[in-house]
Amino acid sequence: MAYKQPGAIFLPKMEKKGPFSMEVPGVEKVKGETLPRRNIKCKDGLIAQPDPSVKTVYDIIQYAANKFGDAKCIGTRTLINTYKEKKMVKKIVDGKETEVEKEWSYFELSPYKYMSFIEFQKHVSTLGAGLKKIGLGKGDKLHLYGATSMNWMSMAHSSFTQSIAIVTAYDTLGLEGLLSSLQQTESKAIFLDSSLLPTLNKILKDAPTINYIILNNESKPKQEELDKLTSEFSGIKVISYEDLKKLGEENPTAPVAPEAEDLACVMYTSGSSGTPKGVTIKHKAVVASVAGVTAIVGDYIHPGDGLLTYLPQAHIIEFIFENASIFWGSTMGYGSPKTLTDTSVRNCKGDLNEFRPTILVGVPAVWELIRKGIVSKVNSGSIITRNLFWGALAAKQALLATGIPGVKLLDAVVFSKVRAATGGKLRICMSGGGPIAKDTQRFISMAIAPLVSGYGLTETGGMGALNDPRAWTVDAHGDIPGSIEEKLVDFPDAGYYTSNKPPQGELWLRGPSVTAGYYGNEEETKVALRDDGWFMTGDIAEFDKNGHLKIIDRKKNLVKTLKGEYVALEKLESIYRASPLVANICVFAAGDRNKPIAIIFPAEPALVKLANSNGIQGHGLEDLVENEKLNGLVLKELQRAGRQGQLSDIELIDGVVMDKDEWTAQNVSASTYLSQETVY
Repeated sequence: MAYKQPGAIFLPKMEKKGPFSMEVPGVEKVKGETLPRRNIKCKDGLIAQPDPSVKTVYDIIQYAANKFGDAKCIGTRTLINTYKEKKMVKKIVDGKETEVEKEWSYFELSPYKYMSFIEFQKHVSTLGAGLKKIGLGKGDKLHLYGATSMNWMSMAHSSFTQSIAIVTAYDTLGLEGLLSSLQQTESKAIFLDSSLLPTLNKILKDAPTINYIILNNESKPKQEELDKLTSEFSGIKVISYEDLKKLGEENPTAPVAPEAEDLACVMYTSGSSGTPKGVTIKHKAVVASVAGVTAIVGDYIHPGDGLLTYLPQAHIIEFIFENASIFWGSTMGYGSPKTLTDTSVRNCKGDLNEFRPTILVGVPAVWELIRKGIVSKVNSGSIITRNLFWGALAAKQALLATGIPGVKLLDAVVFSKVRAATGGKLRICMSGGGPIAKDTQRFISMAIAPLVSGYGLTETGGMGALNDPRAWTVDAHGDIPGSIEEKLVDFPDAGYYTSNKPPQGELWLRGPSVTAGYYGNEEETKVALRDDGWFMTGDIAEFDKNGHLKIIDRKKNLVKTLKGEYVALEKLESIYRASPLVANICVFAAGDRNKPIAIIFPAEPALVKLANSNGIQGHGLEDLVENEKLNGLVLKELQRAGRQGQLSDIELIDGVVMDKDEWTAQNVSASTYLSQETVY
């Protein structure tokens, strides 16, 4: 069929007919629960492997090298130069507006250079031999602590060639989180970016099992940090990524292939409070997740497709999709949030225009930024340009709804320039890591390419739901992946019953993608994972008439207000975040308040524009966030956004606090949410 052909173009509409899931046959009904449901393709059982020959993550590389050979597997760019540019920015100092000089960094990068599937297979085997030479072997653990890069993924797969498990931690995890992950797992070596060496130096004395530090060679470490390391920790050896590779070349060795039941990864979550938990992920679970997502989108992604990779690899979504990309034979191009666009680089193209991806995965905050950037550019144009764009957007939605021809003409005449900003070749966009506003999903889908949403947890291998591009909808998260089954269980506290129409309740998941538990934390494991294999997500869900999963609330984010009504904080944040005034937001409610309030880090250009249009002086955030009149205007704008998002009266905020300080790794999780505990 045409949609299965390479380069097939998808339209943001429901082309397929449901149902997309089915009740598992032969299961006895339990009171207070729905019958388990599966993907409609899984009548005879869940899918645990994407191919019979693939039982471990190690097998994925062998399969891809054998099948795709000399085709492009992975592309990277080299830093050529860094440019420092000074600009004058307006700022309020001691109550007076003044201009201060600020320095900005811009990067010049090479074109992408590619490694074939066979070359990547040999590359990771060589690195694996290097790991064995420095003393790592089956059952040991290698800690990965760095930003997204080909070297990160190479170290992961080189570990698997010797049955070494990896431990992943966000590069924004912080001192306590990093130390906890090192101590719990007793990692023998750590791979990290040179820029993170100062962080490691601060806690290394409390991580006695570390024998080797492997430095990513994408940037040079500061000599004083190296000197401090060698003087204070003489027993720890330091080796560069390149030297590890040379060591492997000089000491070749046969791989020690892992078993399906072996531990592949301990993935530390970004936890909003307390000590992050390490989720244990076996080889069979990673493979099952690749199989699960392949059951939904595998027909649409082919050799020749390009996936731009820039999200944290310590995030389960990115980790699974990168491994799936290798299995599918598509090409990955590594980028960075700092170099995605042409405006953030010098003498070269940004990652999007240089790589020109056909598939792009992002978190809601990324899609919000893209939408706001497009809207800002459109609205700064002439009235003719504005009317043409917004008229075309409305017309495209109407044409798709009625089936009348004309969509291709609108795409070619109006939206081609918008798509060009993302490389011009995008066919499928995917969003995960949190709820996305319907208006944003619809906007991206009409202006660029169909944006499909997904849902999953680290504990479920990223599996939960993924929207089939041919069954596009903004009203649900999508199909059940082929590697899991799902059921709903009554949650009486908030009135969610499986007897409701449609049935509602806490979502439980089971299948080969699901974790075996939390590393070294039996107590937490027992709280979340039942003996019969069901993982209790804590999310409230329902299934729509098509059998699509829809997340409607989260137990821990359900807060009862003074009037006794529950509000769902994540849902509210997704709606209010769509406002052009919001760069980031945290909504919270309490039992002693009638309605929720919001803390926002405002988008400065939009805030300045609102201030100027209402005769409020001042450009700097330090001044504007304290202005009571402006605060009232911002509140009204957010309430307007809430009404447009069809929020009920109890869900409309009755107060807003504007924060002048940009939110950092210390108070924001990897999915760019301010932690509720930080607020309280």
